[in-house]
Amino acid sequence: MTALERQAADLDACGINPAHVVRAALRRATRHWQLKPEFVPPRHDRTAKPSSWRMRTTVAVDEEALTTIMATEDPLDVCSKWSLIRGQLEPLVWQEIDRILAELADAAAQSEDSPSGSATTATLVED
Repeated sequence: MTALERQAADLDACGINPAHVVRAALRRATRHWQLKPEFVPPRHDRTAKPSSWRMRTTVAVDEEALTTIMATEDPLDVCSKWSLIRGQLEPLVWQEIDRILAELADAAAQSEDSPSGSATTATLVED
C-alpha cells in the first residue's frame, strides 16, 4: 500500500512523515469498510516511488465474501489475497490521503491566519 504519484509533492510538503499519513489513511479507510463479494480490478494509477512510504498490513475481511471472489477469480488459490481485494480498498485509502492532506493544509492556513500568541489546538489525523 502506498500513495499515488500525484500525491507525492503534497505528502513531501505536509510536515508529517508521509509513511505516517499513508498508515493513518489506511486506518481510516478500513475503519468501516467491508469487503463486497465481487471482484473489482485494481486501478492502474501511478503510485509514488519512495519505498519508505510503502507498507504491508493485515486486513480482516469477511471470509464468505473472499470465498465468493476466489471462486470466480482464483479457483486454484494461486493469487495473493491482496490482489483479490486491493481494487476495493486502494481507492478508499487514496481518498483518505487526499482528505488528510486537505485537513493539514486547512490547519496550516488557519494557523497563518490566527494572531500570534493565540493558542489553538486541533486533532488533525486520527488513528
